[in-house]
Amino acid sequence: MEKPKDRSVAVVDVLRASTTMAYAYARGAARIIPVASIEAATALAIQLGEEVMLCGEREGKRIDGFHLGNSPQEYTEETVAGRTLLLTTTNGTKAIERCEIAREVVVAGLVNASAVVEYLVAAERNVTLVCAGKFGRFSMEDGLCAGMLVARMREAVEGDLELGDSAGAAEIIYRSSPPDTLSILRNCEHGRYLGSLGFDQDLRVCAEVDALSVVPVVRQGRIRREDAPAREDRISQAANDRPDS
Repeated sequence: MEKPKDRSVAVVDVLRASTTMAYAYARGAARIIPVASIEAATALAIQLGEEVMLCGEREGKRIDGFHLGNSPQEYTEETVAGRTLLLTTTNGTKAIERCEIAREVVVAGLVNASAVVEYLVAAERNVTLVCAGKFGRFSMEDGLCAGMLVARMREAVEGDLELGDSAGAAEIIYRSSPPDTLSILRNCEHGRYLGSLGFDQDLRVCAEVDALSVVPVVRQGRIRREDAPAREDRISQAANDRPDS
């Protein structure tokens, strides 16, 4: 059996860590360091001895004393360009830490789905999909995104895929779902919760399939930026001009 360290792992946390990381790099962040706990993030900020930004959330809300939360809209070019970001989230960064034995970890969301598929197919390694979920439970938005990745990888390799049951189930979810991703995000459990906190605009951003060509890749505890070949970023302007769906 192939060991996890020989595989590529794609961590999916659509709402919102995967989306936020992709937008942070699209807006010029120098580097992102995922951290599992608040205490570890604050300790690392002191240890680095450089100008860093503490970023993250608990229960969907910005952590007290941190510079930014986990809303992709906060990560503007003016705010994060050239900066080092220490990011800790309730589910996403913990999922990344659990996969640290893997050869590499790719951060995937709806916003960079095609770019992630292009990257993974080009790497020519077996892939494990890890859905961050919510507090260890299945989440519809992550299952949908994982299924989209499976379906697009199948197309890229002309159907030559050997799937485990969970990957097969995710593909069924994706293929049987309506095309309105925003509606799905608004009606899933965590989407309803974020909506109740006033983050409906975040749901719009997170639902924009293939808005970015950025592929965040984790190696040795640091996330670096890769780009899918021959694509241009199409950064969402949803905050200003996208009509309601």
